[in-house]
Amino acid sequence: MRLVRLVPLLILALSVTACDKAKGGGGLTEHSKDTAEATGSAGAKPDPVAKDTATKEAEKAKAPEPPPKAPEPPTKTGVLDLEIQEVAGGYKIVTPRITQLFATKPTVQRQDAQTPFGDTIPGAVAVVEGGDRFAGLIYIPIPKQIPYDVPKGLKGARDGMLGMFDGKYDAKDDKVKLGPFDANHVVAEGERAGHKFHVEAWIAYDDVGRTVYGLMSLRMPGDLDGIGKLPEGFTLRPDAPMAKPADTHAKLPPLPIGKNASTKAPAKPATAAKDNPF
Repeated sequence: MRLVRLVPLLILALSVTACDKAKGGGGLTEHSKDTAEATGSAGAKPDPVAKDTATKEAEKAKAPEPPPKAPEPPTKTGVLDLEIQEVAGGYKIVTPRITQLFATKPTVQRQDAQTPFGDTIPGAVAVVEGGDRFAGLIYIPIPKQIPYDVPKGLKGARDGMLGMFDGKYDAKDDKVKLGPFDANHVVAEGERAGHKFHVEAWIAYDDVGRTVYGLMSLRMPGDLDGIGKLPEGFTLRPDAPMAKPADTHAKLPPLPIGKNASTKAPAKPATAAKDNPF
């Protein structure tokens, strides 16, 4: 609650020292009496305007703050089933099961991937950039007819992110939580285009929603303040189902599927590109 400082108006009366000796002293002369009545020295009268203003200010100070304005509903981004919503503190990317908070409005783009079997997997990225800083959310909802090997897929996603470096890089992996999901936290440093960069990524698979999520932050090695707050904005929606549905992404628009697509898992190739997330 705001503190309101009320400044009362003080009315100063003139001090009269002259005495009327003819009337025994101690009393005011006729002249001084007239002066006192004219100036208000016989008794300071409150200013009704000032009193009314002070009362209104005091009532305003005691009044409760209005409730915060409810956020506008999410709007469609036009990319898969992603939506965006402006909220207190920034913008949320809204998926069917999770939301990700960014301090500034992200750019959302379609970014599909190819499996080793020739299938096209739908994908999207939401990116914010500023100076030498980059942060983004990778969203890959996997259609039910596409086979997915979780351990190999997540390792492929990790290697794909670190493929941004030119040549060798130093990296370490830790098992952490990303929202409610088990995740791999990757911290790496290397060079790209002659400059050193620090990359942190959190990669997780939602078994209920058959979705791969990746958070990635790219910084200069000397500019790492606040980088750990990125995953704090990753939250499971309160209305997200906890059990496996028949097909979480059944409402997605039709996607171009590779010529080898089938409801049955095709034979796996002998090798797969190390940077392929599938």
